Amino acid sequence: MQNNYRKVTMKYLYISTLSSERLIRQLHEHTGINPGYAVQKFGRLLVKGLVANGLDVNTLSAIPVIPKSCERRIWTEKSEEENGVRYNYVPFLNYPLLRQIFLSIYTFFYVLFWGMKDRKNRCIICDVLNVSICMSSLSAARIIGLKRLGVVTDLPSLMMRGGGERTIYQLLADWVNNAYLSCFTHYVFLTEQMNRIANKHCKPYIVMEGLADVGMAAKNVMEIKKQKPQVLMYAGGLHERYGLKMLTEAFTQLDNSNWNLVIYGSGPFAKDLVKYTEKNERIIYKGVASNEDVVEAELKASLLVNPRPSREEFTRYSFPSKNIEYMVSGTPLLTTPLSGMPVEYYDYVYLFAEETIEGYKATLETILNLSSVELYDKGKKARNFILTKKNNVVQAGRIIDFMNSN
Repeated sequence: MQNNYRKVTMKYLYISTLSSERLIRQLHEHTGINPGYAVQKFGRLLVKGLVANGLDVNTLSAIPVIPKSCERRIWTEKSEEENGVRYNYVPFLNYPLLRQIFLSIYTFFYVLFWGMKDRKNRCIICDVLNVSICMSSLSAARIIGLKRLGVVTDLPSLMMRGGGERTIYQLLADWVNNAYLSCFTHYVFLTEQMNRIANKHCKPYIVMEGLADVGMAAKNVMEIKKQKPQVLMYAGGLHERYGLKMLTEAFTQLDNSNWNLVIYGSGPFAKDLVKYTEKNERIIYKGVASNEDVVEAELKASLLVNPRPSREEFTRYSFPSKNIEYMVSGTPLLTTPLSGMPVEYYDYVYLFAEETIEGYKATLETILNLSSVELYDKGKKARNFILTKKNNVVQAGRIIDFMNSN
């Protein structure tokens, strides 16, 4: 789906933790931990979208392992190509502090020499949450005058905040993060509100809520048989502040034996969730699963849910990638009216009427009693909307046009 009018002479280097699907499977098998499936999927779809638009794209990746989660100490993975994407890995020693030093030094010189070959036609794209390699990449790119595009999927300063009074450390961290973000020449934000916080110097930017896999268009997902009993499914981080406690409490109060609540993911709320499963056999916790297994489960579910409360400050500065993944599956989505979600989405999702346990229960009672035909139609409309307007090739094309014109 390449647009012939686009200028595609620019070469891009995508700097993040993005690794090949082969390596990610291997990490999960050997460590048993979640290697950041959501982050990996976002990066992979973005890079594949750029390649599909005719761009020359390489990746420079810090393999997503840390000393605490992996006993292997020496990492020197060879470069590899998978599905048209070239993966280059930063070698490092997997020890505290040494890992950051190796990543920073290697990345600095890699970007410096890569960019000097044709600095006018080269650009780095950074996942801003990978601070170690992005800071050194920015330093090298600034020295030689490369364009620097920051993909801001979350605001580092907000991620570090807790409740209560701000400490000197947190204030200092905010200052460092703001200085770091100001070093980019261009931005991609998930919400308009992010721009107001992170783009202090009013540099060029675009808003891109997320990416749907264009490859899903070829799958006849609407004919997949749904599970019985019907499944209400959530997949993602397990945190109470994401509305999961209210969701599980509301579900336990329902008198509907035709539905099960099935949850995938990891996080602090997992311990509480296990207790719910012991008390209610209709609540099922599946733990961490591969992206492929989660997508397959989404296709077989009858309703997908994102209970994240819209009143939380962080929801103004994020757009959950799971919402787009949910919608492209063809299974209808029930969510809250998140501040960062454009109103154009509202016609294609079900919304919780009130964000309390009673409100969640009332909405669930209504939606879970809809006919299969009504649920099917809602899911189909959402899928068509996402595949037409938000697929990764279209979204990557917007980035190319943006960079060519700024």
